[in-house]
Amino acid sequence: MNLDMADANRLMAELRETAAELQHELRALGDASKELTPVTVEDEKKAVKLTLAANGAVETLALDEDWRDKIGEETLGLAVSSCYQHAIEQRAGQWMKAYSENAEKDVAEPDVAEPAPEPVELGDPSSDWGAEGREQLRAMYDAANAEQEKFLAHHARRAREERDGVNSAKTVIVTREGDTITSVTLDERWVRNTNDSVIEREIISALNGVMAMAAHERENKYEGFPAIQQLAEVGHSPRELMRRMGAIR
Repeated sequence: MNLDMADANRLMAELRETAAELQHELRALGDASKELTPVTVEDEKKAVKLTLAANGAVETLALDEDWRDKIGEETLGLAVSSCYQHAIEQRAGQWMKAYSENAEKDVAEPDVAEPAPEPVELGDPSSDWGAEGREQLRAMYDAANAEQEKFLAHHARRAREERDGVNSAKTVIVTREGDTITSVTLDERWVRNTNDSVIEREIISALNGVMAMAAHERENKYEGFPAIQQLAEVGHSPRELMRRMGAIR
């Protein structure tokens, strides 16, 4: 039995609704990211000042000229780590505020000029190619389901796993768990005998390096799990999903 017009209209309405919801969320997310501004924090004794750029990288680290007297060389790493964590918290709050405001604005002022989905050629779910497409989807789902337990365990383990990043001289060690920096460890002899500007530069390099590693892992989160990656790619496209089900060509 061919797909009748009522079914076609219903499917297209669902596709338009899904596309509109996705566009709404993506626009709110994108606008929130564009509105982020640099965040600067200081420790309680004003010995360390750290600034995150709008893109989240450490832009500057400034040590007060009397920082050694204020906090001592042995606690510099702790002060830097604390400042970084507070800056990340403030940036997250800034982003959430911007996202909420943009999402509410989109609801109050809907974009009437939002483009409609591209026209499609109706398919026939009862056809051989439609049935074959659904079988392929089922096989893809089964393969992804078989990988799921290992995938979840892998990422749970990675989130708990401590990983270190170092500067080129290995005098600064930044430890993270998942996306969270948990400590900054400095070579005490190096700190004692090194100019403040060099200390600042090397700490910035190590912090940004370890977070770049975390970003790379997020971008490659499906690495080693091809079935889950394939299913995720299909699931992110309502049009592709409908095509594979035989509803459209």
